[in-house]
Amino acid sequence: MYVEDTGSGDGDIRINVDGAEYTAEANHDLDQNGVDETVAVLTDDGYLAYTDSDSDGAADVMRTVDEQGNVVERARFDEVSGEWVPEQPDGSPRQDPRDDAGGQAMVVDTPRGDREVGPPTEDTNNDGRPDTAVVDTDGGQMLVTDVNGDGAADQMVRINDSGEVTVAKHTGDGEWTVVDQGSFDGSGQYASGQTKSPVTGAEDWLWESGEQADPAPSPHRTPDPGETDPASDAFWG
Repeated sequence: MYVEDTGSGDGDIRINVDGAEYTAEANHDLDQNGVDETVAVLTDDGYLAYTDSDSDGAADVMRTVDEQGNVVERARFDEVSGEWVPEQPDGSPRQDPRDDAGGQAMVVDTPRGDREVGPPTEDTNNDGRPDTAVVDTDGGQMLVTDVNGDGAADQMVRINDSGEVTVAKHTGDGEWTVVDQGSFDGSGQYASGQTKSPVTGAEDWLWESGEQADPAPSPHRTPDPGETDPASDAFWG
């Protein structure tokens, strides 16, 4: 690491990098008050600037500056978590993509195209933001979860009235793969792999509201006349 020597040096600044603490001499007067409060570190594309904005001897603001002197990234050190929290280049808090949803309906990528469910109402990972929509179906409920906060469903859990559970995850364009099947016992405890009626098609259960036909029609071909369409709108009705 090369530290750019641009100032007279007005004291050492502690810098937290990936949980480790380093000390470097302040070499830049960013606010032009006559005292160096920033450590400027040269990079291939510009430099990193670690600033002690509150004069406590520790860097609390980090800026990534390009070769033209533009601030392209910025973060503020959170002493509680010990992490650098991203901010907008102007210093305003960076908005989580889930905050943009504004109660918008979640999108589900199905074999028949995108379908919408209601907006997330449940916070299943306890991060303070709703990520799961609860949808009533014939004979049970569906929990539709947006794991990464991009507005699209990544996981769906179907729970029928008899306590049988099927879990599927989005694995491709219009594709969902069953990753677990189980059931709740009389005491409400979940046991994996205990479903009495196994799913015969990896995607059929997502789109049908009634019982699965036997044999199961493939969702990747056009149903014959009178045959149940596994990608029917019954679930979304």
